[in-house]
Amino acid sequence: MNTDTTIAKNIRVADEKASYDAACKRLLSEKIILAWIMKNCLEEYRDCDVEEIAEKYIEGTPQVGEVAVAPDESNRVSMIQGIGNEDSSLTEGTVTYDIRFLATALYPVN
Repeated sequence: MNTDTTIAKNIRVADEKASYDAACKRLLSEKIILAWIMKNCLEEYRDCDVEEIAEKYIEGTPQVGEVAVAPDESNRVSMIQGIGNEDSSLTEGTVTYDIRFLATALYPVN
């Protein structure tokens, strides 16, 4: 008879969810997947081919779970200081992006 304690069940479920989350992040960090998202969600890329977006407009390698965000709820404007991988919030500590990448901005030609 195998009886799991509540703690054991919670640990197993948390591990399964963490594995699922990590797998989703890895999948979404693929340039071709990001290119499809950009093509369908950003007007600037709607007329581009997904391969073109992936090869030409997504720069470098997407970062997964490495880069922090400053989510302070204030009226102050956040200052961008380069492409560092860590930032912290005074009110909420350090928050990390799931996926972060750089893309060349396209401007519509009139």
